[in-house]
Amino acid sequence: MKRALVAVTASAGLLALTGCTGGAQADPREPAAVALAADKVDALTIGLVVSSTSDAGQGSEWLEASAGAEVAAYRFGLAGRKITFSVVDDRGSAERATQGVQKLVDEGVSGIVLATSGSHVEAALDLASDADVPVVAPYLRTGGVPEGVHVLGPSEGQVDERLTQARESDGVSASVVLVGDGSPAPDLEGARTVQLDGDNLKQAVRGIAKGVEDRTVDSVVVSASTTTQARAVAALQGAAPDLPVYLTPEALSPRFANAVVRGDGTVAGRLEAVGVDASDASTLGSDAAADSAAAYFSALRLLASDPDATSVVDGTPLQEAAADADLPSHDAVVALVRAASKAGSSKPGDVAQALDGLKLGAKQALAGPALDFSSTYVVPGRGVAVLRATTQDPGVRPEPADGDDAPRLFWFGVGDDAQD
Repeated sequence: MKRALVAVTASAGLLALTGCTGGAQADPREPAAVALAADKVDALTIGLVVSSTSDAGQGSEWLEASAGAEVAAYRFGLAGRKITFSVVDDRGSAERATQGVQKLVDEGVSGIVLATSGSHVEAALDLASDADVPVVAPYLRTGGVPEGVHVLGPSEGQVDERLTQARESDGVSASVVLVGDGSPAPDLEGARTVQLDGDNLKQAVRGIAKGVEDRTVDSVVVSASTTTQARAVAALQGAAPDLPVYLTPEALSPRFANAVVRGDGTVAGRLEAVGVDASDASTLGSDAAADSAAAYFSALRLLASDPDATSVVDGTPLQEAAADADLPSHDAVVALVRAASKAGSSKPGDVAQALDGLKLGAKQALAGPALDFSSTYVVPGRGVAVLRATTQDPGVRPEPADGDDAPRLFWFGVGDDAQD
């Protein structure tokens, strides 16, 4: 485990740098600033829990995405606020996760960003809750969540609602739901669930193809790890290429596209998932939320252009993470810093109390949708959407590092509940 400080310095010109969408505005306003101020906060140490390796569904698929947390620290650093990360790599192990969180509690971190997922973190979350250390989890999909843990992903009820919306929009109802890797099984009317055990995917796909021929199957839903969803997509593209397939939030991992291609599938076809509407396409609007997302990407480009900037997780150049650093991990850090600012304290108990009930949006520099910390799942309904993938790059990220030719997907909200 490493303990590192995101070191930041800025000239007066850099502090003035701002990000905006560049579109015409009905009401002129100041664009969102790249540098982030925080009253009553000079320095803060936040725990960052990641999984560099893991079994399927136990969090390693979010490792690269978690670099968004470092973008938030960089932005606060531009305004003279030092955000230090104490990093725990649990490697997808329940024992390591518990030991790591205990270490963070003993260090007195102000809060924890849990940038992993899966059942292996359940005991660690209980430990943090008992110690009154707040946890913000951008990717968590697991069982019961204890008090003091706030999830930036959709609740299972929101997942079910959006999957139902997608199916109704396409006029399908006879779905087969493939469930694997301990993921929750969506509760969908008229659907039949098939549990994947690691060896029966081909058999399940053959059964689905026969069901399509017999007109007893008209769609598929896959709720599983990133890798399993990718394998299922590739297999279904070969067996039933015109069949609507709907995916759960694990498909939003940066690793999904490459896993589809490795499985001899294509990312050029129609791919739909449900999840939080927070991606590169968020910059394409003309409102304050789009400006705030654009400011995030401005900061990402600045950070990636610094040859001395390295990851607090593994010491690699941050330029290598720029292609995958996401908005939710950034917003998890912003939320903890805003709570500390509200509390006027870096003590974890004070931060936890201030975080409870806190409401944040673009004015507080969130890059993704508004958050309401009055409940466990903090993204309101409009922030969760049916998402469609495209290979067309919105062009807001830095150029990929040399030799990085991995396929990439960019997700955007569709339907009435997509963010404006």
